[in-house]
Amino acid sequence: MFKYWLLSVFACLIVVLCGCGGSTSVSSTGALVGGKSMSQFQATMPDGSVMELVVFSNDNLSWSGEYDVSAETGPYAYQDGTFDGTINGDNVTMNCQNDDGTSFTMTGTANGDSGFQLTRSDIPGTTLTFTPVALPKAKAAIADVSFNLNVTGASGRCAMSTQVFSKQGGMTEYHGVWQGLNVIFWAYDSGYANIVIYVNDYAIDSLLYATYRLSDFSTVSKNSSSGYMNVYSPVTKRILKFGAVGAVSPG
Repeated sequence: MFKYWLLSVFACLIVVLCGCGGSTSVSSTGALVGGKSMSQFQATMPDGSVMELVVFSNDNLSWSGEYDVSAETGPYAYQDGTFDGTINGDNVTMNCQNDDGTSFTMTGTANGDSGFQLTRSDIPGTTLTFTPVALPKAKAAIADVSFNLNVTGASGRCAMSTQVFSKQGGMTEYHGVWQGLNVIFWAYDSGYANIVIYVNDYAIDSLLYATYRLSDFSTVSKNSSSGYMNVYSPVTKRILKFGAVGAVSPG
């Protein structure tokens, strides 16, 4: 009798332990809603340009990341910035802060980790369909462009692969490393450049360079035209923005 009583207590304990905790935003297929860290998605804007999202932090309930638009003219020209928001089941919200100080929101639904249908507050009535960015095919040998990068006192060699990660209209994406950290380089055909340093799931640096091409970085010294350190607070669920300067020189 004691044995059966002990087994009953153990079974109840398992039920209690497995039933504890709050709900999470994992889809019915088991996929992480919104995508894991460093996931990338793209959608076509009304003017034909492409908007790309990069997810940095996602804890099933809130998330943050970075975005860039490939347009070089018009209302979305060189638009880039950071976002934070919430995930509730398949419903997602994004508070987007452009690097020029303007902002907008995006709301809609997620298809697990395979994309979104979102509406921007500044483009009412239009649904943007985001799909995953396909990974580039690996090549046997990839050259790199290297230069010295000094960001608010931290200096070291930055090496960017010349393999194109993705190309959307006039915007080309390259990947590299600096101080052991992942770097995304957005290059526009006009020469505008944006370097995003992924520090961790909660902090990124975004450095902007006007009329400066990737090939220039290994031969010319130049300070960023503007720059920001974006830190996501898991307490306030918001991104804090601080000014930053990125100086590049041959190296």
